[in-house]
Amino acid sequence: MCLTLAACQPGGEQNASAGAEPGASIPGPSVETDLAAIRQLQQNWNAAVEAGSVDGYLAVLDDGIELLPTSAPPINGKDGYRAMLEGVFGANSYEIEVVDQGDVMVDRDMAWARYDYIIHRTPHAADAGSAPASHEPTTISSHGKYLDVMRRQPDGSWRVYKHIWNYNEPGVVP
Repeated sequence: MCLTLAACQPGGEQNASAGAEPGASIPGPSVETDLAAIRQLQQNWNAAVEAGSVDGYLAVLDDGIELLPTSAPPINGKDGYRAMLEGVFGANSYEIEVVDQGDVMVDRDMAWARYDYIIHRTPHAADAGSAPASHEPTTISSHGKYLDVMRRQPDGSWRVYKHIWNYNEPGVVP
């Protein structure tokens, strides 16, 4: 597994004030602190997916979130995301296999993460009482490539602002 953590900073500084002179910096968290916070965000996000927790998932999203899914129109805002997640988590269970934790780059109040996961999706049985005992749901696995843009919040925490992915296999249904 390859793990590269990088920071893009003019003059080597982590944060710059929005109205400051170019290259001027303001005190702020270290790059290591930001990277650790973003990795924790990713772990919390994965845990929410695996638990089927809509609220846990929404907790990692910026209010201005935009989802750019494969073969579907964009979803904007937490309300749109909630509606989509309720259907997705209501119909399936998920397990995330980290293939490549990838890269995280931080530039002031924005960050980018690029990573690869295999998502194992198991449809819920329509009605456990009426389904034949031999009819177990089939788990479908798909290898996805992800790119997220994160935005620092006023309290210094990070939230996902843009989320996009595509699959290595053709015709995957997310």
